[in-house]
Amino acid sequence: MKANTRRDNKLAFDEVADVYDSARPGIPPQLVTSLVRITHLAPGDSVLEVGAGTGQLTRPLRAAGPEVTALEPGDRLRALLAKHAADDPGITVTGGLFEDYTAPDASFSAVVSANAWQWVDPAVSYAKAADLLTEGGHLALVWNFPIVADPELQRALNEVLAEDYPDAVRDPATHLSGIETRAGEGRAELAASGRFEVPWWQFSTDTLTLTPDAYHDLLLSYANAAVLDDTARANLFLMVRSTLDVHGVDTVTMDNVLYAVVARKTDR
Repeated sequence: MKANTRRDNKLAFDEVADVYDSARPGIPPQLVTSLVRITHLAPGDSVLEVGAGTGQLTRPLRAAGPEVTALEPGDRLRALLAKHAADDPGITVTGGLFEDYTAPDASFSAVVSANAWQWVDPAVSYAKAADLLTEGGHLALVWNFPIVADPELQRALNEVLAEDYPDAVRDPATHLSGIETRAGEGRAELAASGRFEVPWWQFSTDTLTLTPDAYHDLLLSYANAAVLDDTARANLFLMVRSTLDVHGVDTVTMDNVLYAVVARKTDR
């Protein structure tokens, strides 16, 4: 995805670390397996993960074999990640922003990120990633974009969320095309860096089945909702729950659209 023009909310997730940990879906193992195959990662290879959260990509990636240095700037998120990784010496958890991270050039076989790369300054991100990669190393980026599978229910939720919580609105008619547009802009941004070859990319979809509470927590785990005060969070819950009750919904099925892009470092 193209970098955010505003990155002031990049640490907002730390305010809802416990909710983020429980609500955000992990990256599906089958997608991680594809990324490992495309990047030619082998057991014992070193990978740097940018914006690791509480391990939504870290854990399935580590299970595939590479050793992971997981970079997470949020103190609460990082503490949960360290707790999850405590018994795995193949995961090193470290703090700070990618812009400030230091390591010798050619330290990693891959630089990876899930749902975080857009928060990194593009004036730094691609060049720094390329410098940190070994010859022939890869940049691998993943995002997911869930939307309620029932268009009528999503539109009903949109009606109650639009005024106070517009970032929670998802238009069923334009959801995928909007993602495709932003993905194309991101690939153009990557190409403009001049540091990577033409990327491989794909879209895929899996299904999330959530309780009403879990759906509310998923909404709350995104940046612009994470900064809400307690009263606003409670109001969001009441609005969501009321809409689901009116529609007789006791589980929320979501189409989870996944976008992945992998680019090999150019030879220079």
